Amino acid sequence: MTKETVKKIYIGNRDIFEWTQGVGKDMLMPLLLEGCDRLINEKLDELPCAIINAIEDDVPKNFEFSVHKNHISETLDKIMGWAIGEEEYEMCQRIKELEERLNRF
Repeated sequence: MTKETVKKIYIGNRDIFEWTQGVGKDMLMPLLLEGCDRLINEKLDELPCAIINAIEDDVPKNFEFSVHKNHISETLDKIMGWAIGEEEYEMCQRIKELEERLNRF
């Protein structure tokens, strides 16, 4: 995902923290998983996955969500926890495959 292809999500006046911990997870987790996959395949150090546009105190703000090579295991663990809770077993399998590829390097 280049800056031009990063998913942009507008949430208006919703609180960014509440959104990311609630309904936003359904959007963010698949995007982060896609980013992890691409980061591993392309051997990148960092990859932006989503930009959340929100209005905070009447000021438009952007919040970027990226995956980082140094934290990819933790990111995959968080996505796995969410995927298990949501019964997204195909995602769980994909995460396991990514973890196996990481362990080979």
